[in-house]
Order: sequence, then structure tokens, then C-alpha cells
Amino acid sequence: MLIISLVWLGCKPIQEKIIGTYEIDADRGCPNCEDNGPDLMVFENFNLSDGSPGYYRFGYGNGESHSGTYDFLQMDTLLRLTLYPDSSSIQFYGIVGSTQYTDYRVVGNKIKENCDGIFRNCVWVRRD
Repeated sequence: MLIISLVWLGCKPIQEKIIGTYEIDADRGCPNCEDNGPDLMVFENFNLSDGSPGYYRFGYGNGESHSGTYDFLQMDTLLRLTLYPDSSSIQFYGIVGSTQYTDYRVVGNKIKENCDGIFRNCVWVRRD
């Protein structure tokens, strides 16, 4: 029974793996992870069966934020995340209506982004 549950959890589609709330791990990664990346990333409501995009919200330490819909293309463990911001605070107003691309890796309960070569990553840990 344990083996079956481990296989089932490991085989969850990426759209189910990414849904959740993630906080930056300030003790890992490069010095600029906390300065340049969001402190909080929330991914919700992705549903492939009905074709509706997922909703995201990124929050930053200075109270700034942006949100909108997201989609992604998975290539092995790399996730090319496409953000379509439709609302933001003043600092991010310029990205509203644009398309933003970022490459992430979803590994277990973490999202990782390269920051300094292959072995250094900004890391966000799932909190729910």
C-alpha cells in the first residue's frame, strides 16, 4: 500500500503539483533571491479539462504585488511559467497587460529557480 501511494503522489500532473502557497526560503539561494523575487507565490485553480487558466498572485516584502492568470509548458522537470498580469501595485504597473516568462523546477514541495549556475537556486517552499 505504501508503494502504491508513493507512486501515485510521484505521478501527479504538474498542474496539481504547483497549486498552493509558497514562501521564499531566505536561507538558501543567492543574495538577490529575496531582493528580486517574490516573498510569496500563490497558484490556484488550474484546470486542464475545462481549459480555464490558473490564477496566480505574487507578493513582495515591501507590500508590492501583481496577479493575474498563468499557464505553463513542462519540459521534463523544467516548468516554463507564463504569467499574464492583470492587476498590480504601483511598482509593477508596467507589466500589466504584458506576458512574463520564468523557468522554474517543481521538486517535491519546493519551487526552484536558477540564480547562479546549476547548483545555486532561489527556493520557495510550499506552506499549505
